[in-house]
Amino acid sequence: MSALPCKVLIVEDDDLVLELIKAAFDTETAVLYTAGTLAEAEKVLRQNGADILLLDRMLPDGDGLQFCSKLRSDIKFKPLPILVLTGRADTTDKVLGLRLGADDYLTKPFNLDKLKARVNSILRRSEKLSQSSYLKRRLWRY
Repeated sequence: MSALPCKVLIVEDDDLVLELIKAAFDTETAVLYTAGTLAEAEKVLRQNGADILLLDRMLPDGDGLQFCSKLRSDIKFKPLPILVLTGRADTTDKVLGLRLGADDYLTKPFNLDKLKARVNSILRRSEKLSQSSYLKRRLWRY
């Protein structure tokens, strides 16, 4: 029996960045959900769940870091791996993101290979996925 696909929620309001990220994933092994706002992201999470969240910081309806903090206070989403993707590169911003619950913080513009490596690293550390066959599947197009 084959492994279930990895569910990835990408929260990004810039269509170009969103398409770039989506194009990197192998859709045979990753189910991609997208949202352009925090409200949409919350709805997708509650309806479909996710194995990892790629979260933009500056969104039309709020700060992704506050959303990250909110998810960390919800028992259902506390273990959800979160990678913040943002243009805010100041050390203070990075530290704040990690303090509010992000598993990693990557600044834009980013290299796709670096994004892939960070996602794989987060998934490898995730307790839920480390005990499954997700990591035996290829998530990326090469």
